Amino acid sequence: MKKDFRLNETLFPVISTVLLILAGCRKLPVIGDVSDIDVSLLNQNSAKVSFFSDFKGKIVVMSFIYTNCPDICPLITNNFRRLQDTLKLKNIRGIKLILLSFDPNRDTPGALKEYADTRELDLSNWEFLTGSRTDIDTILSKMDVRYFPGDSSYTPEGKLTYYITHTDKAVLIDKWGRIRNSYRASTLNVNEVIDDIRKLE
Repeated sequence: MKKDFRLNETLFPVISTVLLILAGCRKLPVIGDVSDIDVSLLNQNSAKVSFFSDFKGKIVVMSFIYTNCPDICPLITNNFRRLQDTLKLKNIRGIKLILLSFDPNRDTPGALKEYADTRELDLSNWEFLTGSRTDIDTILSKMDVRYFPGDSSYTPEGKLTYYITHTDKAVLIDKWGRIRNSYRASTLNVNEVIDDIRKLE
């Protein structure tokens, strides 16, 4: 007599739920490490920041912009604002947000401060960073972020318009300086990032 090995239909919802829970609990892989970077940067208040040592012990979400960017950088900045607001709403503390400039020649601490102030950003757990081209390139290289200058021109009023084509990326860094995930920054899924942060806690 042939045995029927088919699962009882009532077990399917239970098994599906268990599989979803297990998938949600899956640990994030380590996809990079910035803990050995030792460069000196400046934040929007002209305060010296040592990267990465000043951020050890904190979970960091980091992306890359320049203040004269006409397209995706404002989207990235707004997505970080949304992330910050959602973290507050869910009472998740101890997360550091960082935006590093591609354009240190123009993005002085004062320019970064003006950029943040114009958008009325809460900088209590958020840093805009700039520094020397060499130090910024060291960080970008470690994070597999690329950029190159695009076309530039002058408006009839004499104002310079310029573009930097760059990688659209945000990274999640754990308390030990290990990169645990990366995202498309201009379309950042805030809930996905928060789910990943919880996997690190």
